[in-house]
Amino acid sequence: MSIDTFTSRQFNQDPSSVKRAAKKGPVKITERGVVAYMMMSIEEYLEISGKTSTICDLLSAPNTVDIELSVPKFKTTGHSE
Repeated sequence: MSIDTFTSRQFNQDPSSVKRAAKKGPVKITERGVVAYMMMSIEEYLEISGKTSTICDLLSAPNTVDIELSVPKFKTTGHSE
């Protein structure tokens, strides 16, 4: 796996290209020639961190406002006495 490197100036001037690169693998972002940040996709982060998303994480994610969630009602059975 290759790791792309961008300067902080490149990141500020064209963040979309850095995001595209991060979809392929980790990206180094340098400041004055020194790696200051790493950027990666959330999928890659979750994979290496061993964490999984919760329903709350997924529902609070950006661009989920227009998603309609239909949850079926839980049916209970009556108690027999």
